[in-house]
Amino acid sequence: MSDWIVLENEFYDIKIHPSGAEIHSVYSKKINREIIWQAKPEVWSRHAPVLFPIVGKLKENKFQYNEKLHELSQHGFARDLQFDVKSHNKSTAQFLLESNEKTKRHFPFEFKLVITYELKQEKIICYYNVMNPSMNELFFSIGGHPGFICPIDENEKWTDYLIVFEQFETANRLCLEDGLLNGNSVLYLKNENNIALANDLFNEDALVFKNLKSQSLILKSAKHCLKFSWNNMPYLGIWSKKGQHQFICIEPWHGVADSKNSSGDFTQKEGIVKLNQNEEFNCNFEFSILN
Repeated sequence: MSDWIVLENEFYDIKIHPSGAEIHSVYSKKINREIIWQAKPEVWSRHAPVLFPIVGKLKENKFQYNEKLHELSQHGFARDLQFDVKSHNKSTAQFLLESNEKTKRHFPFEFKLVITYELKQEKIICYYNVMNPSMNELFFSIGGHPGFICPIDENEKWTDYLIVFEQFETANRLCLEDGLLNGNSVLYLKNENNIALANDLFNEDALVFKNLKSQSLILKSAKHCLKFSWNNMPYLGIWSKKGQHQFICIEPWHGVADSKNSSGDFTQKEGIVKLNQNEEFNCNFEFSILN
C-alpha cells in the first residue's frame, strides 16, 4: 500500500496507514517475525484500530444528548476515517482527525483527535490526545485495540502462552452479553498474576477488568515475550475471536460498553470523559518484544 507511513530503527520496521491511523505491521528484527495480526478477513479483518468516540457497543446503537437521539455503531467511527498526516520522520508519526459535517451526523460534538506513534529504542508507544476546540462541552470515550499474532511461531500452540500481570490481582470480570455489560461481575483473579490461554478462554466474549493495580503485563511462551503497558486507561479488555486461537487483542480503554439497563444519557455513560472548552485529554500505551 503506497500510503503507508513507515517507522524504522534497529529493532523494528513499522507500517501505519492514515486510514484509521492504524498500525498494519510491526516486524521485529530481534526475532525475525511479524507480531501484529494481519487482518485475515475470514477471522478478524483489522490490525490495531482506535476506538473513538465510544468503546464497545451502545444499547440499541443509540445515545441521547440534549434530548436528541443519535446513532453510533460499535467502537465509533475513527477507525474507518482518513486521518491527516501532520508530521513524520523515521521515529515518530502524528495523525489528526477533526470533527466535520460527516462526524456530526452521528456525534454532535466538535473534537480534535491526535494519534502519535513513537519508536523509542525497543518500545513502540501510541499516544492519544483529544482536544475540545468548541465553546460547548465534549463527551467521549477512547481505547486501543491492537491485535498480536499468537502463537508467534508456527511450531507453537495457543496454549503455550500465558498472560502475566505486573502485580498479583484480586479482580472481577465484567460480564458481557450480546456486546453489552449485563450488570454482573464475577471474581476472576484471586490474588493471582496470570491467565493461561486455554482454548475456551473467550467462549463468553472478552475478559473485561476495571481498575487493575497493574499497569503492564507480559504475553509469554517459552520462546517469546511481549511486554504491554498502559497509562490513564482504567479498563482493560483482553479478546480473541471465539475458537480461532490465532491472535490476541490487548485493549486498554478509557470507557466501556453500555449496560443492558443503560438510560442512554451520554453524559452519564460509565467511563465517559468530559472536556470543557480548550481542555485536553491524554493517555497512552506501549509494547515491546523482550526476548
